[in-house]
Amino acid sequence: MFAKKNLILKSLSIVTLGTLLMANQKCQQAPAPEARQLKKNIKVISMQASSFMDASGFNFSEVAQNQLSGVFFESNNFFERNIYPGVSNQTFNVQNNMQKTTFSDQSNVQLKNWFPTAKASDIQLTRDSNCLISRPQHYIAGKINSLEAYSGASLQFGFNSTVQIPISANFKMDKMRMDLSMHAFDPWTQQNMASTNSEVFKKDYAVGFGIDLGIIHIGPQFYRATGMAETVLKGLQTAVKDIAAKLLSLQRQEWQTRVMYSRDNYVVIVGGAELGLKKGDRLKVENEVHDWMGEACGETGVLVGSTVVTSTPWIIEIEDAGNLMSKAKVLNVDENQSIDVGALVRVDQLVADVPAAAAKK
Repeated sequence: MFAKKNLILKSLSIVTLGTLLMANQKCQQAPAPEARQLKKNIKVISMQASSFMDASGFNFSEVAQNQLSGVFFESNNFFERNIYPGVSNQTFNVQNNMQKTTFSDQSNVQLKNWFPTAKASDIQLTRDSNCLISRPQHYIAGKINSLEAYSGASLQFGFNSTVQIPISANFKMDKMRMDLSMHAFDPWTQQNMASTNSEVFKKDYAVGFGIDLGIIHIGPQFYRATGMAETVLKGLQTAVKDIAAKLLSLQRQEWQTRVMYSRDNYVVIVGGAELGLKKGDRLKVENEVHDWMGEACGETGVLVGSTVVTSTPWIIEIEDAGNLMSKAKVLNVDENQSIDVGALVRVDQLVADVPAAAAKK
């Protein structure tokens, strides 16, 4: 009986030790890395606060405008682009709807490195393609709507006069709620594609205690107040994350860009390392036709719709993710059809990130 009891105790000990070791291994396992995603080109058209908030003595609008670019830069969702691989010295031919175009100096440097024999001055763009390569994927507008009292609590501790212990203490907490809204607009129709309302909280704490020495009362107090700028920053981070998640949940709002140059089974696309593109990433390319209401790409022209006219998408592989643009090789060349400038580019397959530990080996 005694031997049997020892055997049971040993078995339980082994099981317990094994469980602890397994739990320890699970705790030591690094979290699985997030899947790569590319940043979208966006342009901020407004970021402000309600007028009564700025009148309170703290300029919420100015602080939000200054902080928003940093929030976009640190996020994995958007890239606030102010400069595109634009065109200059345009001359428009009405008869064939073509433009003889010279790219900007910064774009020319990279194009010359990739295609030494190419003449940038001979690049022909239609009015549609010129417009397509120089417009962001979304326009973003945001607003701080309110900052108002949300909740509070306080606690005081002391002894009554019958207890001769001259000690007292107090605790106080105030909580305020900031409400923000953010909207994403289609750059062609100006239609509101997604809207979100987000909230963050401002929490302030105060703790104090005191000793009553008769005619003198001594008592330090400690407090922690969340700054207004800190609250605005947290609010912007939450709002940007929420609008990105909303857009990802909608159809036809996935990441996309455009072809800006096509030559000898190679293409150059708008967007480079700043969007997260890497060598080896594979993208799919499709030609489109566009229906316009009014002048194509004109100030009053509205893009009514686009139709893909490519039966089988081209697959391109990034060879060099440059500054604001990337060079890619066409893997499945079609001898009967060529890739148009302004063609739609979407993600096919992204290369996986190499873990730091594996890279060192």
